Parts: sequence; C-alpha cells; structure tokens
Amino acid sequence: MQPIEFNGFAPDCTIVGKMTMFGDRLTDFLNGQERFLVHHLEFESLADGRVIPLDSISLERTDLLAVVASGPRGSAKQRVALQTNRLEVSIGPYMILGRIHAKAGTDAVASVLQRAPMIPLTDATIAYEVGGSIVARDVHTIIVNRLMIDWISPTTEAASLFPDVPIRSPFVSGMTRRRGDTSTT
Repeated sequence: MQPIEFNGFAPDCTIVGKMTMFGDRLTDFLNGQERFLVHHLEFESLADGRVIPLDSISLERTDLLAVVASGPRGSAKQRVALQTNRLEVSIGPYMILGRIHAKAGTDAVASVLQRAPMIPLTDATIAYEVGGSIVARDVHTIIVNRLMIDWISPTTEAASLFPDVPIRSPFVSGMTRRRGDTSTT
C-alpha cells in the first residue's frame, strides 16, 4: 500500500490528486477494481479552466477515459521482450498518440483483446482543449480505458487491435470504417 500521484482524464475535466494504490502496477490496480478513492483533488473544467478542489471522492473506472501511469513499474523479473505498435486514439475530448506493447512474436491483436479494460500506452502524448486553449502533454505511460475509445488509427499491422472501434484513415479524407466494413462516411 503506497500513496501515488493521480492524474486522470474524465469526459469534462482533468483530475489531479493522491491515491493509495495496492499492488505492483497502476494498470493492474485500475483493472482489479471498479471503484477507488482519490484524495486532495483538483478538478479542472475543460470548458472554462475553472479549478474545483475536493477533499476526497470515490471514482468508478468508467468515470475515467485515461490515467497517467505513476507509482512502481512492477517486478523487473516478470518483464519480457515486447514488440510495439504505434497508434492514435480519440477518446472523448482527448487525442492520444502512443505505443501498445505485446510479447515479441505474438499477435498484438490477440494480446490486446485478451486484456482487461485499462490498457497502457507508452511514449505517449495526450492533447486536449481547456477553455479554448490546446494543451499537449508528453507522458512516459498513459493508461487508456479501451472500452471508451471513440476511434483508433493504428499502423497497418495493428489495424484490428480494437475490432469494434471505428478506424479512421489519415490518408483518405472523411473515411471511417469498422473492421470488415468497406463503406466510407
């Protein structure tokens, strides 16, 4: 049990505070329960930048679109060589660029689809608007709630990582599709 910095992204605000984490990694902690307590918070409204302090709140995992990873990285003994695939994600009012990791030599699609809802992306950038101004933050790792993703634009080899999420191509204007759908919008 250890207190960590909490930086979360909800549909209408960012959330900064402290959280007591149990376990070795924040991803595992967030996937291991549906509700958790955050203390000494500040909510920043995306609409106008207004900051609202709050002593504590119980958040549900479904309240969060993404969380910046903090705390311990887990046991170094359990790490294995991984391959990465770069992708762009739209989730609520946020755009995220990052790398998804899978075991080397395995199908990244199968790996991701077998995971719990909160998925870490490394070497990430998250961009969003606060009160009319664009904010872009580079973070080592951001944990994305894959169940809340609006669309994803993966590299060719990662195109089916999220089969039920619309895929938008940056190369064809106005093209949006779902896996197996060849129509355009």
